[in-house]
Amino acid sequence: MLRIVWSYLGPGPCAIALLLATLVIAGPIVNSKGSPPHSVFLNLPQSATPPEVHIQTTALGGGRYLLMLHASAFVFTEVCVTDAEALPIGHAHVHVNGEKVASAYTPVVEIGPLETGVHTIDIVLRGQDHRPIIARNGLVKSSVQITVPVGSA
Repeated sequence: MLRIVWSYLGPGPCAIALLLATLVIAGPIVNSKGSPPHSVFLNLPQSATPPEVHIQTTALGGGRYLLMLHASAFVFTEVCVTDAEALPIGHAHVHVNGEKVASAYTPVVEIGPLETGVHTIDIVLRGQDHRPIIARNGLVKSSVQITVPVGSA
């Protein structure tokens, strides 16, 4: 089989395919520091005060909304790192109807314009390396539903 592929494609594409296959297999084994990959979530220590986030929405007109993210025991920052410590510092991802629409590096973010109808807004607090934060109460998130009235979008 290999001989058929080699004779059909030639040595150049076969060498590239072999190199890419090696990277796909070996790449995930280590992270940038040469150690095993960290978890998908940023797990805060049990002793840490669990952060909370609540969403306040203000209609701006034209289907646009201002979101105020009231976060306790959490610090917003624009600084991102590749391997964050387990601290409640970072930003939030904003999803509308399951689709990410913004990253909030401050507690105030504008979204939209949204179409007429009912929309679910989800906020998930993230660490400085973009991993979702898990505290002793679970994933640190909040949701709210808004209705964009007819004629607003």
